[in-house]
Amino acid sequence: MTRVRSVLLDDPATVHRVEDLERVAGLDRWTIARQFRAAFGTSPTRFRTMRRLDQARTLMRAGHPLSEVAVLAGFADQSHLTRMFKRAYGLTPAAWTTAIGVDRGA
Repeated sequence: MTRVRSVLLDDPATVHRVEDLERVAGLDRWTIARQFRAAFGTSPTRFRTMRRLDQARTLMRAGHPLSEVAVLAGFADQSHLTRMFKRAYGLTPAAWTTAIGVDRGA
């Protein structure tokens, strides 16, 4: 499972096919899902989403526009980023950047 986790950590913005993860782990998708959850407390998909959101927060702190953040962090568009961010943190990205005092520029 550490190899699967490493693949997901190396580039969270990349969508990894299930077949690729099966090859890395040498296991079928259902075994990967069970063992990953047992090892890391979450599913591989949720793990990847949270890493993408970590990357998005880093980019937002640096003052990048939200549309750019969405693309760089691997989300389909800004609304996709907003939905996933609000689901995870209870705030929209714009509200979060305001709350932490990020200057989003002129």
